[in-house]
Amino acid sequence: MHVDNVIDFIAKKKEREERQRTQDLERYVATQCNFQQPENIDALVDGKMIEVKDHTLFLGFLSILNDQNIDPLDIFQDVFTLAPAHFEMSYNMKWWSVVQLAFTFLTILKENEPHTYADFLGL
Repeated sequence: MHVDNVIDFIAKKKEREERQRTQDLERYVATQCNFQQPENIDALVDGKMIEVKDHTLFLGFLSILNDQNIDPLDIFQDVFTLAPAHFEMSYNMKWWSVVQLAFTFLTILKENEPHTYADFLGL
């Protein structure tokens, strides 16, 4: 007898935990990561709590911003200053996706231009 619908409880538990971790992180970024509390953003960059996205994906995003005449610095600031729903209405982009790309930007900036990074965050 061959069973195709075997439930993998361990995989389901891991999926649920990952989904919860992502939701908690999204809530934390939305409520605690802003320019009044730049140390929270810096801690996430240092702790690599948000995965750095592939550079090709990041460059593609910058190209899209360029095509839409959006200054990358503006969108990376707005992702931390606007409420998620307001951000999505303003830019017609998923807030969390741009947050992840913002952390890629910040990680690259911190590694290559630490003074510009500090200025951007207001540290």
